[in-house]
Amino acid sequence: MIRIAICDDEAPTRAYLSSLVRAQSCPCEIVEYASAGDCLADPQEIDLLFLDIGLDAAGPDGMALARQIREGRPTAQPIIIFVTGYERYVFDAFDVGAFQYLLKPVDEQKFAQVFARALE
Repeated sequence: MIRIAICDDEAPTRAYLSSLVRAQSCPCEIVEYASAGDCLADPQEIDLLFLDIGLDAAGPDGMALARQIREGRPTAQPIIIFVTGYERYVFDAFDVGAFQYLLKPVDEQKFAQVFARALE
């Protein structure tokens, strides 16, 4: 069973992404985080991370979180898929080894395609 994390400061977005994951009929555990700090505080490994860039201004943004994950976890690295409303960070996503970059509002068909490729 894979462990999927969704890190977004907006509860409706987390709920929507969770519903999209469940619609893929993949045996998985889904965990949700409202901030980068919440995500970093969880010691369990993540296999696939759906990550917003514009997280709560009080903590690190999604790009900073991705950098911390890449630098701080020498063992298993999660597949990172950015899900954001900001087009301007698409090239920065390459610097942290992102698998994909989805723009909000997320197209369900595109999500299904990206999810299937990520599982491979």
